[in-house]
Formats: sequence, structure tokens, C-alpha cells
Amino acid sequence: MVHIDPATLRRYPIIGVLLGGVTAVLLGYLIYSGWPEARALFGQKTPDRLSLHDIVSQRTARWVTLSEGEWHCDRAITTERTQIVERMFRGKIETTEVPITGPIERELLVASFDGELKCAERSGRPLTGVVASNQIFTSRSALQRWRQSGYEVAILNVGASPRWALIMFLGLVTLALGGLVFCLYYLRLMLRPARREGLPGMEPIQPS
Repeated sequence: MVHIDPATLRRYPIIGVLLGGVTAVLLGYLIYSGWPEARALFGQKTPDRLSLHDIVSQRTARWVTLSEGEWHCDRAITTERTQIVERMFRGKIETTEVPITGPIERELLVASFDGELKCAERSGRPLTGVVASNQIFTSRSALQRWRQSGYEVAILNVGASPRWALIMFLGLVTLALGGLVFCLYYLRLMLRPARREGLPGMEPIQPS
């Protein structure tokens, strides 16, 4: 993490303008690109109960519940967190991905759980989460891993919901507004006229 001294920002306000502006633009882009998914999820009051085939066929983000399928715990994989602080507080395992198949061949649903999972104990129970999310609950890296098997693959982010999407969205909006305020503050500081200490070449009049 880079630390910039407040005195440096006051001396060179252009740094504050750039930092705040770039932050606001990047977060604004994330909000804009994720809005279609968020709007679709916000419109759901309850998860849709779908078959495994219907879930795998989804092309837009949807909140769903799955109550069927054969779990393949022997093929489950885990991903590990790379940040030391995060590993200390949240554990070494970032996600556990369990493949689930249905009656139709070459279709694969991968249930992605946050953290470590005892697959044998969880196997066969209904799952609720968000499927086909590429922006808010991004699943692109998992898709790349499992598509190498040659199956038609969908990723179900277990535990994800419209409520969590709203929390994440509000967090991004808050940070984007903070970046904008930061930028405008230092822009105002940069454009403020320099304080006049006195005219050059003029000596104050001394009383006689």
C-alpha cells in the first residue's frame, strides 16, 4: 500500500486530483458494467427453483435453487487465498468447487462455495445461489478451469443473493462518491488563488 503524506498532497494538489479522479472513473465503470446483472437480480423476490439443465442453460444472472443432481466430491477442487492477512483471518482456502451432473450428458454445474467444505456431509442437499454472473459475483476464472473438460459448464455461486448484490453495489457507489469528493477537493485547492503576502518591491510604511 502506497502512503502519501497530506503535506505532499497540499503542496501538489494535482496528485490528489488524479488519485480521486482515477478511483471514481474505475469504480464508475464497474458500476456501469455490473448494472444489468444487478437490475435482473433486484427484480427477484425469491429464488427460482430450476432443474440442473435449466440452470446450465442460463445466459444471464439469476438467483436459483437446485434440488437435484449427482455430486462428484472426488473431483472437487479448492483455490487458495494469496494475501497473507486474508489467509490469517479467513483461512487458507478461498473457494471449494464441486462438480454436479444431471440426466443430460455433457452438462456440468459447478457449485462454488466460499471457503473450505466437507463435501460428503453437504452432498445432496438443496443449493441456492446466483448462476451466470460475470460481473458482480464473477465466475470467469472458474469457467475457464472447468470448460477444459469439454462439458457445457455453468458456475453456481452458492450463498450469493440479490441482497449481497445490493450491499456490494452500495459499497462501490460509496467508494466512487468518495473518490469524486477527494478529486473535487484537491481541484478546488489547486485552482484557489495563491495568498498574497505583499507586493514585491514595496516596503511597509514605518510610523515616524
